[in-house]
Amino acid sequence: MGASCRLALLVALIVAFGAACKVPNAIDLDGDARGASHCGDGVVTGDEVCDDGNTISGDGCSATCASDESCGNGVIDDDAGENCDDGNNIGGDGCSADCASDETCGNGVRDPGKGETCDDGNSAGGDGCSANCQVNEACGNGILDQGEICESNNQFTATCDPDCTRPICGDGVRNTVAGEACDDGNTNNADSCDNMCRIPVCGNTVVEGPEQCDDGNTKTNDACINCRAAVCGDGYRRIMVEQCDDGNASNTDSCLATCNSASCGDGYIWAGNEDCEDGNTNTTDNCPACHFARCGDGYRWAGHEACDDGNALQTDECLNNCVLPTCGDGFVRSGVEQCDLGTAVNSNTGACTLACMSWRCGDGFIRSGVEQCDDSNTSNDDGCVGATCQNAFCGDGFVRAGVEACDSGANNGMTGYCNTACTGIQP
Repeated sequence: MGASCRLALLVALIVAFGAACKVPNAIDLDGDARGASHCGDGVVTGDEVCDDGNTISGDGCSATCASDESCGNGVIDDDAGENCDDGNNIGGDGCSADCASDETCGNGVRDPGKGETCDDGNSAGGDGCSANCQVNEACGNGILDQGEICESNNQFTATCDPDCTRPICGDGVRNTVAGEACDDGNTNNADSCDNMCRIPVCGNTVVEGPEQCDDGNTKTNDACINCRAAVCGDGYRRIMVEQCDDGNASNTDSCLATCNSASCGDGYIWAGNEDCEDGNTNTTDNCPACHFARCGDGYRWAGHEACDDGNALQTDECLNNCVLPTCGDGFVRSGVEQCDLGTAVNSNTGACTLACMSWRCGDGFIRSGVEQCDDSNTSNDDGCVGATCQNAFCGDGFVRAGVEACDSGANNGMTGYCNTACTGIQP
């Protein structure tokens, strides 16, 4: 038990004892000489509402014992933390049910009983709580509060964004209800979202976004391809302008970096198709038709080949070693030579003359072991029978002019035929 409580109990006992014994001029414990009761003596008397044996407020009984310091007793007890007391514990009537607030808008205490949805300690609007403490002034509350441009209940509308601002192309908020197809937060007209918040569409004839051109078609062979200006190397061949376009800058494939088709003489070696490239179309140098010169390629390499007919025949106008044919080379030149046994064999007295002609009677050359004579004619009445290239004799069947009168050949000497001397008819 606390000291104050013990003291109060002792005082009460003494007072009771004194009253019972009627002790005159009894001395109060509080030091006065009065015998009458008073606030703080622990006895509720007279006009006291309470007496807790002390004169301290805030402990359930005021210092004057005039109030029990309970909310609703009609007495404002400051030491008890009351700001008001209207004699009841009902809120919304000017004093809150706990007597903590006088329910005035702007007192910093939200009093729901008074209908307050907020109270920021002042009666100014536009700072988050309205002047009448009725609206918390948050965007999306459905009320156009001070400082708000518009109010859309946290929805997108044609005239308002959910943050209570107007839809503006370039603010980074895509409001499709307001007609924005995109919004990338800038007004750059050269990216994927133009300065009117439209997504560029190639082929609509309007140059927009990153487009360089828009001719309203999807052709890939004109001046505007996929809404980009056609250039050599874009991979699309522009008709009447480019011969080719393979999308690269290589000069070693079929399409040069200039978008011209590779060709022999263009100065660039086409890999896999050309061996060399000397920048000309001369076929008599060491790089004809962009391949290294060789015998048999069909091009005569000046200073190195006498001819080149591109084949391996040995009977035409050019041998397969690119040398011109000659009599004695051992190859019979078709339509020109009848024979060719080679220089070491050809002979005017053999089967093939030095003119590469086959032996024949009447060629003017006596073939050894075959002909006795050859006077280069076919006459049978001279000293060399043209049919056989044998020396004429009586009995060969041919009348030698100026020498024989007749010649019946094997019948000579028979009656009625030439005699054996070829001087007349045998009687």
